[in-house]
Amino acid sequence: MKKLFLASLLLIVLASCTTYTHQSGNNSRLEIDKRTCGNLANLNAPTYICRNPLMCAPDEIAIAWEAIARNDAYFDQCMIQKGYRAQ
Repeated sequence: MKKLFLASLLLIVLASCTTYTHQSGNNSRLEIDKRTCGNLANLNAPTYICRNPLMCAPDEIAIAWEAIARNDAYFDQCMIQKGYRAQ
C-alpha cells in the first residue's frame, strides 16, 4: 500500500511538470488557454473527492486515481486541439 501511494505521488508530481509550447512558436495565449482547458477538464471530467478530505479510504483510491487520470487526459486533449505540444 505504501509503495502504491509513493508511486502515485510521484506520478502526480511528474504530471504537474508538463510544459506546453504552441506549434507556431507564439505562446502569448498560453496562460489563457491553460486556464480554459483546466476549466473544461474540471467541467467534463471532475476529480473525485474522498469522503475524508485528509485521506482516501482503500475503496476510494482507485476511483480517485481514475478521475485524476481522466481529468489530465481531457486537459491534454484540449491543449493539443489548441495547437500546443507537451514538452
